[in-house]
Amino acid sequence: MSKLIRAKYKKEDDMIFISHLDLQRLLQRAFRRAEINLSYSQGFNPHPKMSYGNALALGVESQGEYVDIEIEDDITVEEFLRRINEKLPAGVEFIKAKEITSSTPSLSSEIVYGEYLFNIDLEEPLSKELVKSRVLDFVKSESIMITKKNKKGKMVETDIRPLIKNFDLVSLDDEKVTFEATIATGSKANLNINILVPKILEILNVEMDPREVEVIRRDLYAMEDGELVTPL
Repeated sequence: MSKLIRAKYKKEDDMIFISHLDLQRLLQRAFRRAEINLSYSQGFNPHPKMSYGNALALGVESQGEYVDIEIEDDITVEEFLRRINEKLPAGVEFIKAKEITSSTPSLSSEIVYGEYLFNIDLEEPLSKELVKSRVLDFVKSESIMITKKNKKGKMVETDIRPLIKNFDLVSLDDEKVTFEATIATGSKANLNINILVPKILEILNVEMDPREVEVIRRDLYAMEDGELVTPL
């Protein structure tokens, strides 16, 4: 009798530099070493029955990633967590888990928002009043236009404002500024952070490589009765 488990894990330190595909392979190996038997699909090319939330961009730390796993073993959630964490490398850790049923909506259909932190090192101090007023202008904007390639390779103008639920200044000192944002991070609508980060630098009028901005995904959220709730 198989069992469905939804687990929350974090990805940090050096592990932020491994791709989503490599992470999937790493987890599959860890399950084998932990002697947790995964359920496999039928057919010519069987693969483990594991499904993930929205893929994390390379180089981004996360404190809240999710995966649904079907296993063949009748073990408790506590035993599942203990066994898998013993075999995972530093930088990946399963934080919590619960049993779900086949009628539970999939992560890809449930997750609509992600909460992010953006840490930006400053070469020159910025005035708090200036940053606050620019953040306010940004949030109050009716539209925030960007130019990007569509699927056909044509450059098109797109309004990303509807994809930003919250955007706020967390802290500012002479050397660093931190913002938090809740943005569309789902299969239906998704705001790529590689598009948002240059916009944040534009707000600050700071010239730097967007890849130097430290990004942390705090958690992923579903929407329930108008409220943001985590999938676990």
